[in-house]
Amino acid sequence: MKTTLKQPALSLLALSVYSSLGYATEINTAFMQGTTEVPSVLKEGVKYPAGQYYVDVMLNGARTGRMPLTVSPEDEKSGQLCLSPEWLQNAGIFFLSEPYEQTFDKVRGCYALGRKESTRLNMDMGAQTLDFVIPQAWMPEKNDAARWDYGINGLRLKYNGNFNKNIQSGGSRYGYNDDSLNAYGNFNASLNLGRWILSSDMTGSRNAWGSEFTTNNLTLSTAISQIKGDLLLGRSQTRTELFSDFGFYGAAVRSNSNMRSWQTRGYAPVITGVASSTSRITVSQGGYTIYSRVVPPGPWKLDDISSTSNGNLVVTVEDNGGHKTVTEYPVATLPSLLRPGDYQYNVAVGQRNDTNRLEDAFSSGNGTFALASFDWGLPTTTLNMATILHNRYQAAGLGLTQPLGEWGAFSAAVNGSRAQYDDGSQRQGVSATVKYAKSFTNNTDIQLLTYRYQSPGYTEFANWQPDERYRCNGYGFDDQYRDENGQYRDEQYRYRYNYTCFTGREKARYEARMNHRMDNAYLSGSFWQQTYWGDQRDAFGASLSASTTVMDGISVYLSGNWSRSAWSTQDDYSGSLGVSIPFTLGGVRHYSSNTVGYSRYNGTSFNTSTSATLSNRLNYSVNAGTDERSNSNAGASVSYAFDRIQTNMAVSQSRETTTLSGNLSGSAIATAQTGLLLTKESSDTVAVLRIKDTPGVTFNGSLPTNSSGNTVVYLTGYNPTTISINPENVPDGAELLNTSYDVVPTERAIIYREFGFQNVQRYILRVRDAQGNILTGGSAVTEQGLDAGFITSNGVLLMNLLAAPQKITISQSNGRQCSFAATGLKADVRSVQEIRCE
Repeated sequence: MKTTLKQPALSLLALSVYSSLGYATEINTAFMQGTTEVPSVLKEGVKYPAGQYYVDVMLNGARTGRMPLTVSPEDEKSGQLCLSPEWLQNAGIFFLSEPYEQTFDKVRGCYALGRKESTRLNMDMGAQTLDFVIPQAWMPEKNDAARWDYGINGLRLKYNGNFNKNIQSGGSRYGYNDDSLNAYGNFNASLNLGRWILSSDMTGSRNAWGSEFTTNNLTLSTAISQIKGDLLLGRSQTRTELFSDFGFYGAAVRSNSNMRSWQTRGYAPVITGVASSTSRITVSQGGYTIYSRVVPPGPWKLDDISSTSNGNLVVTVEDNGGHKTVTEYPVATLPSLLRPGDYQYNVAVGQRNDTNRLEDAFSSGNGTFALASFDWGLPTTTLNMATILHNRYQAAGLGLTQPLGEWGAFSAAVNGSRAQYDDGSQRQGVSATVKYAKSFTNNTDIQLLTYRYQSPGYTEFANWQPDERYRCNGYGFDDQYRDENGQYRDEQYRYRYNYTCFTGREKARYEARMNHRMDNAYLSGSFWQQTYWGDQRDAFGASLSASTTVMDGISVYLSGNWSRSAWSTQDDYSGSLGVSIPFTLGGVRHYSSNTVGYSRYNGTSFNTSTSATLSNRLNYSVNAGTDERSNSNAGASVSYAFDRIQTNMAVSQSRETTTLSGNLSGSAIATAQTGLLLTKESSDTVAVLRIKDTPGVTFNGSLPTNSSGNTVVYLTGYNPTTISINPENVPDGAELLNTSYDVVPTERAIIYREFGFQNVQRYILRVRDAQGNILTGGSAVTEQGLDAGFITSNGVLLMNLLAAPQKITISQSNGRQCSFAATGLKADVRSVQEIRCE
């Protein structure tokens, strides 16, 4: 209901009385002209007086914005504010719709949020604030889809290229010379049109054997907020937990975990409770605080704890009376473990593509397949399901991941496949995988313990080749095993065929990784073993590494590796010991790294290097090394970040060869708002910022704006970000209309924001009368009648004007006037200018 124009003025007057008198029960209205009724704003028991206000909006005590607010007589009578969804969104008040579904007034089209238990709207008439108190469990994530920004239309090319050139100074000891130019480049191009993005990821290489262009991604895609996923059309890769991934072209719909807040990615238990009063909840692991939050009274749910490692979570709840409740939650994690209620899915239809060559991006010949996978985080476990259907290949998998509390976490999965071949043969088999993780103490855990078994006939769709008649996993096969019709000659040959085909195929694999942390040291180790069907030897591998920091930042590290191949008669082993020593030279922190290593092939080697970051644009490195075969080398490199490109150049010298190399990276962005921009920023998601025709301004640590006032800031998709201008770089005469923007960009979006300003002419004057006496008061106006300021008691007049004035007139309280010419005044001078007003 609309109010009259007199109401706001009356409300403001009443507010001043209200704030000074408090909750008066009887008000003498004789001072109010035209009314004898006490205004509702002064009545006792009126929670929301009808009227129009301009309030600072708060959410659980944090300011979200400033908004005009109209309180209707219906709101006053019911004691409930009813606010439209548009008003709430513009005010920055977001909440989950389901808990507040019953508070929506369908007739008026607004939410009366105060009707919900544990929810309050506190309106402070004196301070002109409206504070929403909403339980944390009923608030959405900060990157909720309602806040997403898909950006503007534009074209972007991100590039990264390198080259090296060998110059032989003499004949090679191995009789091989390669002085050709070798080059490599990666190019990521995208065309943004509304919510759709046409993108490609291509690589090009050149060497002595020729040139090649490849791609593993060529898609048209869009984000779909309702399913927290993406629709992709074109050439891309599958993503499943149970099967080996492969390239294909077709259509896919798959979940995108980045659409959830970064705190909720990865596994962490969901912890719930009820707060009797305003309480602080603190979560720690291994003695470190990883989460802290203050929640209002009512139910709370912690589903945004950062993904955790193995070890107990200690949850402390402290209410406003100082009472603490401490609870421990044992946690062990596995890659397949999801939070309760979380899910991952992938649905794809198309044809498998086995080559990355650009000209063959949409070629196959293997027929159409359909893939579906779904990973579901249940309250106490995670379920994994997947299937692949093809007219000549079928596979299905089922997995289960179970947290075991103090006993760790366990997962098991079973896959089955059936594959048919051009020669009429058929293979079928199963694959079973078991994984286990356990934290023994806060400092020691088994990160992953894995066993995988594959039967002889099990075939991954990624490796299935229907024309594999005589190749048998890529190896040649003698035609004598079959007759002229392709049939087995007899059972003896059938046995020999199957034995030969299955020899060398993987049978079982064991893996184990363990970590141990101390105060300032870290120790890790791993072991794996691979067995094969047939008479192949087993393959083994092991690694061990340790690192620590001593004294004033000196780092020491030790590593060792050992492996045995199934096809080699000799083991391979290597080890290294290194130390990195920091030192300061010329006020710059440098690092000196020295390493001694040993390997079976090269024997003992020594390397030393020194590096430093001299500025935010420049860094360098020099190095030298030798080994027991008298292979000595020395080199140097320098990197410099220009505004438009990132560069690196290096030179190295060995006994026989001088090598020159370099690297270039950056991106080009073209939009209708800014034209062509070249920048060294190469993030997938960016913000193009503009402060018109104002160079040298920075935002969030960006490079300065160019001559047109444009610059680029890197962003992270679906990550809430506040883009703020650095006021120190803004010219003195610029009055900013806005200083920051809150954005939630979608992936690969080009966000555009313009920071408006007005060029203000600033003058600091000390005004005297015709006799030289300081004026102690008076208002100033320009020749156009515009207000120019007020003279203070010490005669100082501060004027902020959009244009240089010609004449200033001073009007004093005693009715006298004087004026002075302003054409000779200097704007934006920080010193006080003396002036006579006559």
